[in-house]
Amino acid sequence: MDALGPTVCDPPYGMQAPPLLSRVWPAPTALFARNSRQPKPLCCRLDGLPLEAGMLARLVLTPGEEQVWRSMRAVAKRRHEWLLGRAVAKDAVRMLVEEHAGVRLSPLDIGIQPDPYGRPQAVGSWTARLGVQPAISISHSHGTAVALATLGRGPLVGIDLENLDQPRESFEAIAFSPDERDRLAAMPQELRQEWALRLWCAKEGVAKALGRGFSAGIQAFHITAAETGSGVVQLELRERALDLFPHLRLISIMAYTGREQDLVYSTTIQPQGAAE
Repeated sequence: MDALGPTVCDPPYGMQAPPLLSRVWPAPTALFARNSRQPKPLCCRLDGLPLEAGMLARLVLTPGEEQVWRSMRAVAKRRHEWLLGRAVAKDAVRMLVEEHAGVRLSPLDIGIQPDPYGRPQAVGSWTARLGVQPAISISHSHGTAVALATLGRGPLVGIDLENLDQPRESFEAIAFSPDERDRLAAMPQELRQEWALRLWCAKEGVAKALGRGFSAGIQAFHITAAETGSGVVQLELRERALDLFPHLRLISIMAYTGREQDLVYSTTIQPQGAAE
């Protein structure tokens, strides 16, 4: 899970709002967008730093966030990913709020801070004024950052993004149980590397949506089905995860996976209350 610092900031919204830096990425939400019973999800994507890092930080981070960013003791890659993640998440929230309420927020109107379990949440006094409560999830890989967001007191969301070019030694033995590895072995050889990463992303995205990460262990998120045609993966919780979420026993959780060039992704949208 991402390490997040306190970030609440409430300047007057809409004042000289800078342009959006991200682009809408429709592929990861295609399946969920067709479900009219759920709040409309939005996925945004940002490929690399669009500005010098310090300039971008001043443009999109609240004072508290900028202080956290500048004090981070991490390699430049990690600091860039953290910054990109906040930029793309704020763009996703801004787009949804403008579409829903006709209000154009500035990035400085939006604070991103952790809930009690470390899951990022978008905050600001505008949430009460507009009657919205965004749910967001952030992921990044090899200089690309993505954010999945919805409005309203609806579902919990999770997204994970990975790059096929990244070497992964002994990856399958660590990530999957014997029967999950058997499922992979039954797939055509040309699909195996991609689908190993899809299944991993599915586990990671569900773990993010539920808000506890892999605190219960990787094997507690078990793959029960994988449809290579549709990209849909079904999971169920086992072992220690059921101690955290006993109401999800025998419940099938759906993740939607896909690939674009060398990027593999998975998204999941869970009903509110799944993490109670």
